[in-house]
Amino acid sequence: MNIMNAKYSTGIIAGITGLLFALLYTGLEILTENPEATQSISIWHTPLIWILASTLFYLVFYAVGTVRGGKVKERIITFSVSVAGAVLLALFWLYPMLVGLMQCFGGSGC
Repeated sequence: MNIMNAKYSTGIIAGITGLLFALLYTGLEILTENPEATQSISIWHTPLIWILASTLFYLVFYAVGTVRGGKVKERIITFSVSVAGAVLLALFWLYPMLVGLMQCFGGSGC
């Protein structure tokens, strides 16, 4: 892979987007929690969010790229796996995580 192909690689774009999401989420989590609760953000928390977010973004970017390229019929199995994986990650990881963060911004606090 040369530098021209690597510039628009789905994996690289998903990794960078996942890292930005992880840093943003961790920063918002620190802002909304009380100082004693920030001890819960361990050294494993941000990299785990980065890995899961990068995987989610990769699956979404792959599915969108397949649809935009008009190759759904050629890649029906990988397209189906990517859509199913993205839906599962969104329902069981992203949605509960964001709901918990949004409740902290309400009047009730964390």
